[in-house]
Parts: sequence; C-alpha cells; structure tokens
Amino acid sequence: MQLKDNGLRFSPVTVALHWVVAFALLGILGLQLAIGHASGEALRTELTRVQNLLGLMLFLVSIYRFWARITAYHPLPVGTPNPIEVIISRSVAVALALAMVLLPVAVWASRAAAGEGVTLPGGWSMPTLLPVNAVLKDVVDLLFNIGASAFLAGLALHVFGAVKNHFLLKNNTLKRMLGKHVEL
Repeated sequence: MQLKDNGLRFSPVTVALHWVVAFALLGILGLQLAIGHASGEALRTELTRVQNLLGLMLFLVSIYRFWARITAYHPLPVGTPNPIEVIISRSVAVALALAMVLLPVAVWASRAAAGEGVTLPGGWSMPTLLPVNAVLKDVVDLLFNIGASAFLAGLALHVFGAVKNHFLLKNNTLKRMLGKHVEL
C-alpha cells in the first residue's frame, strides 16, 4: 500500500485525511452554530467540549498533513493546467495545511490568556501554559482573525479550483481526491 504521495498520485492516507479535515471543519462550524442556539448552559458547555475535542483532533491530524505536504512529492496535475495556476494551487494547499496547525493553537492561546481552560469530554482539560493577560488575548485574537480571514480566502480558492476542475474543465481531479486512480 502506498503510504506517501508521489508524482503520480495521492496516497490513500492523504486522501482520507483530506476528507477527515474537511468534515472536522464542518463539524466545528456546525457545533459553533449549535452552541450559539443552545438553550441551556449545560448543553452549551458540553457542545463546547465536543468542539474542543474536534479542534484537538484537527490539530493533531494537521501536524502530520503539513509535514507530509512539505516532505513528499505532490502529484502532477490532471490535464494540462496553466503553470501559474499550479503554483497558486500548491501555495494555497500548503498555506491551508499550515493554517490548520496554527489556528487551533491560536484558539488555545486566546482561551489561556483569558483564563479559560480548554475542556474536553470526560473531564479532561488542556493545560493553560500562558499567563492570564488581556493584552495578550487581544493580540492573539487579532492574529487569529487575520489568520482565519486568510484561511477562508484560501479555502474559497481551493473550493473554486475544485469546482472549476470538475464542472468547467471536466477532468478527473475530484475522482483522484476521492481515492480513484486517474490517468494524467
């Protein structure tokens, strides 16, 4: 079984983790909406714990994904794309992978600087290694907002590229990201 990406295709590990990250992000966003509409504090607290657990899992998976992204060959694009588009798409992919490592750290740092613990289901909690400091929290929140905005812009480019490849160029890029073998 192919464990690393090569010049011809993504590994099954990369494909699976790509979709794990996508669904974890959707889960985190869905839980944020549910937290905002929760009727009681107990429900809100439990949903926050589940959201924290998803964020921790996303962080751990993303460390591996970022490392794999910068140490393995990236498969050649399907079809005959414009070289500028290839550079942009690969840059966006690396930036998204890095953001998935840094943004959860920023959330943890913001909560730690506010004096809030990051609790997980089952009573587990992550240590708060930073001092309680309102100025530090403001700086971390500003950096998070800048990073989250850049991440959303990169994510929009990523989705645009996927839609363009699938509907406009009608190539097999989406099939490849679903784990199918495609001819370049």
